[in-house]
Amino acid sequence: MSASDWARLLDDPQSIQSLYDEEPNLNQCDLFHVLVDERGNSITLGFKTAHTPARIRPEWEGKVYNSFTFYLVFSWVEQLAVQGWAAPTHKRVFIRRDPDEQLSVAIVSEEASLLFRARSVALSAARVGLVSSSV
Repeated sequence: MSASDWARLLDDPQSIQSLYDEEPNLNQCDLFHVLVDERGNSITLGFKTAHTPARIRPEWEGKVYNSFTFYLVFSWVEQLAVQGWAAPTHKRVFIRRDPDEQLSVAIVSEEASLLFRARSVALSAARVGLVSSSV
């Protein structure tokens, strides 16, 4: 499954599809947050993109924004493997549903990889913001 088809794997695909005609491609998003929580057997991934929603939520009315930030929470994580983890600048994100209904997730770059399996994934937060384009 491509990194642009991930939305249909969500517990509630409408949570992101209600905002977009075509969801952001995870390969083109900045992966800025990775939280592994052993207490809940979960992994939270935070992504940021300049691909802003086509439709906005009422609480975003009147806001000036040029970025969209969202978090995916993977639950019941197992078989976690991390190698050489650093913030990858050029990464590939693969998410697929296996025949046993588990999700297989792989985030790979030349420098590092994050691999795991999970039972489910949910959009836990989403917001728009104004980000400076200068470095």
